[in-house]
Amino acid sequence: MSHLVYYSETVQGSRLLASRYRVVLVASPTVLVVVLAFTSYWTHALFYIDSQGVYSRGSAYMIQPIVSYCYVIHTSLHAFVQSRRVESLQTKTIFRTLAFFAIPALVGGTFQVVYSVPGLCVGIMIGILLLYIVFQEQLISTDPLTGLNNRNRFETYILSLFSNVDQAEDVYLLMMDADGFKQINDRYGHVEGDHALQVISAALKEVCSASGSFIARYGGDEFVVLQKAMAEQDILHLCAAINDELACAEVPYLLRMSIGYARVGDGVDTWQDLLRAADAELYRVKREKKKVGVQIR
Repeated sequence: MSHLVYYSETVQGSRLLASRYRVVLVASPTVLVVVLAFTSYWTHALFYIDSQGVYSRGSAYMIQPIVSYCYVIHTSLHAFVQSRRVESLQTKTIFRTLAFFAIPALVGGTFQVVYSVPGLCVGIMIGILLLYIVFQEQLISTDPLTGLNNRNRFETYILSLFSNVDQAEDVYLLMMDADGFKQINDRYGHVEGDHALQVISAALKEVCSASGSFIARYGGDEFVVLQKAMAEQDILHLCAAINDELACAEVPYLLRMSIGYARVGDGVDTWQDLLRAADAELYRVKREKKKVGVQIR
């Protein structure tokens, strides 16, 4: 059980594992149970086999499930609290899964204590299977180059968003691509082009993640951001902040995004309408830039 706790706390970036002293402290209950289990042959502390060959519980048997329960409850509560604090949808999903892990383990453990059936192992197995499924889903939904959500994940998310009209209220979609990205590839090579995309994704995470934005790589050098905002001015500030962040990037070329945005409402009532409206605004912005001589391809 303790190794699962270590895994959960590592994923959460827990301070419990920040030093060797804390790791030893956390491992101490497990060490105690292991010592009691090995010495039970002589002490009968956790269990013993009577003269008829029948397994029986020892006087200290309850130490084992109590230690296991404490581990599971602690890490699950910690994951639940963390899931309420983080803004990233992916991270929130992982933390919620880690929090749910306790439920089948506790139910199975209770059956094991009360009815003497190996329920704890079954409960832990169910929790591990659930974690595996979630992490596989995260891998499928993540762009491997930038670490952002991919187009498939974006489409799934926006569909779920529009399944509830109230959820989609005051949502803006930002569609953007990098100015002169083809020139970066032609002059510096595709490896540097990939690095430019990683720089852009890092800038988007830095600027947008704190406000709970959903960020995805749409394809090529195109990125999308879904952001709730009460006023259009907030979106204008967000667009400016993205380009200000890119202006600070340590790269031998200028990185700047053309950004078009649209808001749900005022004739934009479906996710397809939102995409079309944001895309049309993006190309309007690019046409205006082209008129004043900005290299946009």
